[in-house]
Amino acid sequence: MDQQSSIDAALAKARTYIGTKWRHRGRNKFGIDCIGLLVVAMTAGGFVMRDRTDYSRTPHMDGLEREMLEHFGEPVEDLRPGDVVLMAWDGQTEPSHVGLIGNGQHGVTLIHSYSQISVTEHGIDAAWRKRIIRIYRPWP
Repeated sequence: MDQQSSIDAALAKARTYIGTKWRHRGRNKFGIDCIGLLVVAMTAGGFVMRDRTDYSRTPHMDGLEREMLEHFGEPVEDLRPGDVVLMAWDGQTEPSHVGLIGNGQHGVTLIHSYSQISVTEHGIDAAWRKRIIRIYRPWP
């Protein structure tokens, strides 16, 4: 698969989960968490990741940032479709959430399994941009 086909396949797979309930350590259409969504999407794009399911509800304590670095290399500065983002919730300094950058009619989007909603895709406003602490580019 060429780079664009890989990105398109990963984004298409992630989008098939939109509306799926969030479930800690979930890996299927009955429930999926943010890491699970990332693993299934990346695999569809031909990028094989270790699929650890031994993490707690505080993933930063289980090496989330280290895992992202090992899989995707050094962070980049700009957002492009197909990028993986590491996020920290408001008021927290440690990362505990991941998502995939998509593209929509009005620019870049964020696809993620969000415990407050479900798997969703939405634009990236100032509040969401502030939550993004690292950007990784699996397909350089």
